[in-house]
Formats: sequence, structure tokens, C-alpha cells
Amino acid sequence: MSYNGNKHLTDFHNARVFVDDASLQTARDRREANRKRLRNGLTANEDPQPDEFVQQGSYAMHTMVQSEVDTSDIDDGAVFSRSSLKGSRDGDKSANEAKEMVCKALSAKDEFNTPPEVRKNCVRVYYNDGFHVDIPVYRIYEEDGKTRKELASAGEWKASAPEDITNWFNDSVTSKSPDNTNGRQLRRMVRLLKFWSKSRSSWAMPSGFIISVLANEAYPHQGWIDRDDQALLAVMRAIRNRLLLQETVFRPVDPREEITTEQSLSRVRKMRDELKGAIDEFSKIERADCDELMALKALKSVFFTDYWDKRIKELENDSGSGNSGKPPAVPKQPVDKRGGTGQYA
Repeated sequence: MSYNGNKHLTDFHNARVFVDDASLQTARDRREANRKRLRNGLTANEDPQPDEFVQQGSYAMHTMVQSEVDTSDIDDGAVFSRSSLKGSRDGDKSANEAKEMVCKALSAKDEFNTPPEVRKNCVRVYYNDGFHVDIPVYRIYEEDGKTRKELASAGEWKASAPEDITNWFNDSVTSKSPDNTNGRQLRRMVRLLKFWSKSRSSWAMPSGFIISVLANEAYPHQGWIDRDDQALLAVMRAIRNRLLLQETVFRPVDPREEITTEQSLSRVRKMRDELKGAIDEFSKIERADCDELMALKALKSVFFTDYWDKRIKELENDSGSGNSGKPPAVPKQPVDKRGGTGQYA
């Protein structure tokens, strides 16, 4: 590459993309409040208590981005022993019955303008500011000497251990990334791709989970040391090429089922199509004539942000005054000032 944009990209990541602990406090507070609300509601309804809660999703994987903090969700699975989830005739509660039990407990005090809702794979708690907490419901039991976990899905219990996805991602980040700071490079790639996918309000892009799976597929072992700009451009290209050949996406751990649906496939296609423009713009940093101004304008176009505006303006002003930001050329011969032309002799 002719221009090294690594510092500009990592500074942007740290300032506008990365979510620090203080910014996540509201999410934590709401998670804890719902855990307490669920326990109290279950007690009031004389229903069983969860054995544990399991963090999952982007919060557990540390891939949340700033645009998600106040308007996205946090996943906090509630795990019950199978033996405690019994129906009226002492049979196992169905998946829907378990979710209804959790929903009823969360709604016990009628505290929400929009009541908690049973959804396909979770119970969702809504907040007025757009944030929501998703509570997947699991049952756990021993069978054939193994501990098994199952998710209450749409009409059935499906084998699914919530920590498996988090462990898969964290292991990939550790083994593949060439660094061990600032979240590690693969995790930064996921954050940057998620920020990009949310940069236009008109875009309907895939979920963070699908983006994480695609980024992991595209990112090679050892990545690009000290070159997040090279890494991001290469990952974008690899994802687009992959989606041109195969649109469907599968879970990276058992059960290795397809996670794309008819609706999400249209979002995957949208990502594929918009990646072309992003790649075309971002690849300007590979041009032999690329300088800081061209690189920053490319980054601004890709991420649709005002983050670099001040520096762009400075460089444009310098260019307009005859100073491109580079040291002035030194004439190799004496200047001939005859006639006031100022031309080189």
C-alpha cells in the first residue's frame, strides 16, 4: 500500500467505535434489574428459580459498538434445571410454556409501557429509549454422563449451549490475531464492520452475529500486524467474494444449522452489494498517489462520519494555499528572477 492509514483507523476505532466500561453501565444496570425482576416474579408466581444466568451476544463477546449502546440489546440467558420445569401433569414444560412462565414473571408488576413479549428464541423486555433486554430461556440436564443445555425456541427445545458461541469467538480472536492489545485485531475488525453496517439509517444489514461469523471466516491466522487498514480492506474483500459464491451462513458450533432466514438473506445481499462501494472507496489507499487527504476522504466516505472533518479541512486549506502538507520542493538550480516570473532557470 502506498499510504499507511493504520493510525487514523485505530484512533477512530478508539474514539467512535469502542465501548468502554463506563458506557456499558446502563446496560449492566438493566441486566441486573431484570434478573431481580425475574426472580421476584417467579417467587410471587410460585415458579422455579433459574440455576444461573449466562451472558451472551455482543455484550459477552465485547463487540458492541457505540451506535448500539443506547438503542440495541443485551442478551442474558436464564438457565433452569429440566427437573424444575414441570407442567400440570408432571411432564416437561414445553418450550413455549417455559418462555410464557418467564414472560409472566417479568410482567408481574406491570412496570413497562410496552409489556415483555415472547419471541421465537427469547423473551424481550422493551425500554422507552429503544433499548431492549433479550432473555433466552434454557433448560439443563444430565444424560448419558453429559451435561446438556437446550434453548426454548419456536415450539421446541433445541440443543444450544449459550456459552459455546462466546467461547468460539474468544478462542478465534486469541488464536488468529497478531496482537494482544486493544481487544485484538479480529475483534476490532468485527466492531468496525458493525459500525459500518449501522452507518446509514436506510440500510438493513445482517445481525451482529452473522457479521461476526463472516468476519471470522474471512480473517486469516496472524492477520496484519500494526495494519488495521490492510486487515479491514482484505476482510471486506473476502466477505464480499464469499457472499458472491454462497449467501447462507451457518452456526460455527453445534448444532451447525443455518442461521440465515428468508428475511436475513435479503440483509446479507444488502451487505454484499454495499461492500462493493466501500471496497472501491477504501482501496484508494492502495494507489501510488494516495496521500493523507485522499486516505481520510476515503475513510470518511466508508464510515459516513464527521470524525476526520477537522483534519481534512486543514489539509484542504494547506493545499489551497499552495502547501499540500508536504515539505516544499527545493529547486535544484538557482532561481532566475528576471522579469519577475519566479521561474526556475
